[in-house]
Amino acid sequence: MRSVWLKVFAGHDLLNGRTVAVDATTLEANAAMRSIVRWDTGKAYLEYIEGLARAEGIQTPTGQDLARRDKKRANKASNKDWEHPQDADVRITKMKDSRTHLAHKAEHTVDLDTEALLAITVCGVDKRDTESLGGSLDSVDRNLQAVDDIDDKRALREVVADKGHHSIHTIKTLKSAKTRSYVSEPDRGRRNWKKDAAARAAVFANRRRIRGKRGKWLQRQRAEVAEHSFAHINETGVCVARTCAATTTSTNGCVYMAAPSISPS
Repeated sequence: MRSVWLKVFAGHDLLNGRTVAVDATTLEANAAMRSIVRWDTGKAYLEYIEGLARAEGIQTPTGQDLARRDKKRANKASNKDWEHPQDADVRITKMKDSRTHLAHKAEHTVDLDTEALLAITVCGVDKRDTESLGGSLDSVDRNLQAVDDIDDKRALREVVADKGHHSIHTIKTLKSAKTRSYVSEPDRGRRNWKKDAAARAAVFANRRRIRGKRGKWLQRQRAEVAEHSFAHINETGVCVARTCAATTTSTNGCVYMAAPSISPS
């Protein structure tokens, strides 16, 4: 399904693939918190709380008893203890509106020249941006190869991302792949580069690029284009997506990939 839409884009000169922007957002899962179970015993949340109350000597705890004791517990919704029985990849997290909910992380990779959505990857919200970036770029390579049969004209050459994706390993990996990085760098203070000259060269080259005129322009484009794709698919656009499983979301996202490029702005 991904290659079908990308072939349509390529046929209308809407696919470049040389300069891409990567950004991530949190998607609320279509699952209730009350459905979570313990990793070790498989007990439901309410059943577990009732067991704690009985252990304290309350043989027939009321709802108020359970709520009062549960409120005082620390780390009561830890991903180390709880999982969803139908979706092992979903994670408990705090949403932007401060609600605690089950969610996935969706990462979009967008062609900055045409705004075509090249890949959507879905993973747990506990996976860092630096860890998920490689998977997103691999998905872009596979999708472009399926369209062009490894056409060098559309080979990935530049990657633009925010500071959440910045790490020494990320910058070195992109340089070794002969891909120019424009990744915003967080302030980490002075570093000792004596033991890793290659890392110093890669990080300093990235720093020079993001401070240049083109780097600043690409970051402005990334903020606009990536948010545009999120708005179309996840929030206010022609397609509104919620996740019920990582594989399902990725498949549905591929069906919706055309929306940002072919729908009116």
